[in-house]
Amino acid sequence: MRNVSGFTLLELLIAMVIFSTMSLMAYAGLNSVLTSNRITQAYEKDLKGLQRSMMFLEKDIRQLVARPRHAGYGESFAAVQTEDLGLEGILEFTRSGNPNPAEVLRSSLQRVRYVLDKGELQRWSWSLVDHLDGKPIIMPLMNSVEEISFRFMTKNKRWQTKWRVKNKSELPKAVEISITHKRWGKIVRLISVY
Repeated sequence: MRNVSGFTLLELLIAMVIFSTMSLMAYAGLNSVLTSNRITQAYEKDLKGLQRSMMFLEKDIRQLVARPRHAGYGESFAAVQTEDLGLEGILEFTRSGNPNPAEVLRSSLQRVRYVLDKGELQRWSWSLVDHLDGKPIIMPLMNSVEEISFRFMTKNKRWQTKWRVKNKSELPKAVEISITHKRWGKIVRLISVY
């Protein structure tokens, strides 16, 4: 009689059970890593949006200029405006430093409006300060914003929530920004105006 070597049915079943158990553990580990990666990417996206928003807000507010916007027919709006902005507009102002890489003959001033539209903070800008229904360049900055508010320090060092001054060219001494975000909670930033 010849010796036949091989696996028995019982040995094959035990090997399949061990392989299946290891495969299941490997899949669970891979699934955990993928879920963790998705969550990390969502946090990273929200954090980048927050950083981008604060960078633009700070840069824009530090470059405020005392230039009202003329709307034609003798009507003008204050250099910094917080009311009657339409839609969900929350703040509009004139700033300097409008980039001009092509060195086109035009003003370096720019009109900027911040808008909160269905939880998305947007930056609208016009290359012309005295835009008469010109189409703005709309830049989405951050999602999941529940609320945004501003406080303005007057020249008398008093805080007010709406910028109401008699002199349309007057600028605040400082601006406090308060953003409530779904993920990050309430964030407050104080920016001095140069």
